[in-house]
Amino acid sequence: MTDAASPKRLTGRAKFAVDFAPLLVFMAAYFFGRRLVGLAGDMAGAEWCLREGAEMYLAVAAFMPAFALAFAYSVWKEKRIAPMLLVSGVIIGVLGTLTLVLQNKTFFYMKPTIVYLLFGGTLFAGLMTQRNFLKIVFDGALHLPDGVWRTLTTRYAIFFMSLAILNEIAWRWLTKDCPPEPALAANAGAWGWLLGECGVETVRCAGEGDWVKLKAFGFTILSLVFTATQAPLIAKNMSDEPGGDG
Repeated sequence: MTDAASPKRLTGRAKFAVDFAPLLVFMAAYFFGRRLVGLAGDMAGAEWCLREGAEMYLAVAAFMPAFALAFAYSVWKEKRIAPMLLVSGVIIGVLGTLTLVLQNKTFFYMKPTIVYLLFGGTLFAGLMTQRNFLKIVFDGALHLPDGVWRTLTTRYAIFFMSLAILNEIAWRWLTKDCPPEPALAANAGAWGWLLGECGVETVRCAGEGDWVKLKAFGFTILSLVFTATQAPLIAKNMSDEPGGDG
């Protein structure tokens, strides 16, 4: 019997929009930022050009409000705050703000590392204290024996920790040859962190772009593949009612 008081969950297009729309905004701002800034300048009747090396700052500045809208929509529709979405939101808000205020991309490069370490560490801590946080996150969507939950939790904890290590290796290796960013001019103005002189030849750091692709596509594909590998274990042990033996 379905519990009428159970929270409404996002599915289909709504779930896809919450999970991936902010990421698509980030990608569009990063890879098409120069064109978008130029187009915005044309609409304003001015000549605007993106500052050398500022693609990441534009992408972060676009990503943060997009994520905030997705988060607000999720809360409004589900009438609850999804724990993983809340944790991600706090980390994105803190590290994104530090990235823009201090003009230091390292904070955002390390965002996936911190998120994965926090998720993995929380799962491991739960196992040590006899609390299964993965089961809590699924909130009754799956009914599995406690032993299976412990197995899944261990696997996901190790997987998250592995992704954290992978991200640290990836961003440090891919950006090691990136040229240093030019210092902001003293009279750069309020938009000096984003806009620069037009007609200046700029070289985009290819390694940074590769890291963005890895963050957007690589980690997503790895997560989907890993989740798919857990399907046989879940299907074998899943029951229709809480507390079932599988």
